[in-house]
Amino acid sequence: MWSLPLIENITEWLLTANKTYVLEIGSSNLRWAYGETNRPEPSLQQFRSCRSPEMMLSSLQDQYQLDSTTLSKMLKPLADIKYGIEKYATVILPDQAFHFGSISVPAAASKASLLPLLERDVQKTAFLPCNSYVIKHEASKKSDGRLTVQYCALPARIFESISKACALAGIIPVSVQPSFTGLFRLLNRHQIASEHPSVFLHIGNESVTMGVYEKAGMRAVNLIEFGVSNLLDAVMTGMGSNEDIAWQTLFHEPLLLEDPSASAAQKEIPAFSLVEPMLADFLQKIYGLLLLFSSEHQQESGYSRIVISGGGALLKNLDRLITFNLGIPTTTVSSELEHLKKHLNLPAREKLETLAPILGSLILQPTRRDRFDRVMAA
Repeated sequence: MWSLPLIENITEWLLTANKTYVLEIGSSNLRWAYGETNRPEPSLQQFRSCRSPEMMLSSLQDQYQLDSTTLSKMLKPLADIKYGIEKYATVILPDQAFHFGSISVPAAASKASLLPLLERDVQKTAFLPCNSYVIKHEASKKSDGRLTVQYCALPARIFESISKACALAGIIPVSVQPSFTGLFRLLNRHQIASEHPSVFLHIGNESVTMGVYEKAGMRAVNLIEFGVSNLLDAVMTGMGSNEDIAWQTLFHEPLLLEDPSASAAQKEIPAFSLVEPMLADFLQKIYGLLLLFSSEHQQESGYSRIVISGGGALLKNLDRLITFNLGIPTTTVSSELEHLKKHLNLPAREKLETLAPILGSLILQPTRRDRFDRVMAA
């Protein structure tokens, strides 16, 4: 009988030899993609997208809504499943569907099972009991005789619902992973290294993922309760408009001035008064998390840059507003990776800000089963 490690290695080789697509299941859009991965610049060869069915993916018990049957009916034509022939896919979920964390243990403890320690930390910090999660972890570099272990926990009910939807649609998930992983990989490969840590803000539909990272890897990951949907709701309520008009107001009409210091002129824009409290709270939360990281890592003297991505990054001059308020140079991922954007043939109505997680996931293939973010291995 073959040993389990040998079987796993054969499975990994078979997955590498087959086409592996990327499926992004977001709260606003579904995206299906395939691209070239053995070149320095990832390229999209296939891409399809559609609006997501009404659903809410959150690690909080009272913020979960997903119909596997409805989702599968949309996935099947999106993935172009025909004649019952299944396709492999890396599944990307919104970051708010997961619970992230890290623990620090003595280096000698890494020889024993870390699962009890991880479960204890999940029990202390997560909303649900630890046995309600599927947990994956990965050890980072040793420092001063201690080992930092990052982990990613996905609620079992979300895991099961996504698995069922994929099975009904004829899709075999190679892994289920958070959105920020691809973004970090894209930045890590194509960004110029700097002396100090960098920060990314992935502004999604329902939440913002803030990551502190450097060339060696991730240093911290946090979720902020703020998203594009909050801004849309504020404008729709304040103006008595529908979602299309609110979207036009936020992303296609003047909202944030190029000069954030011109506060008097800024307040003359009616829509700004509707979103100003949310933006102020958002900036305050970022500032607080940056201070917390600095206090826990006193050897760091500052941050080199902030890079913003996601649908919220398309809000014109948001990067200038963050720079003005936090004093840290801030750019969009399109500006930061301008050299990469020239090589990409982006689909219509898509920007590098919205496709960064998918493009980064192309770099991650063939996947490595022992990564902390690879929650499910085929």
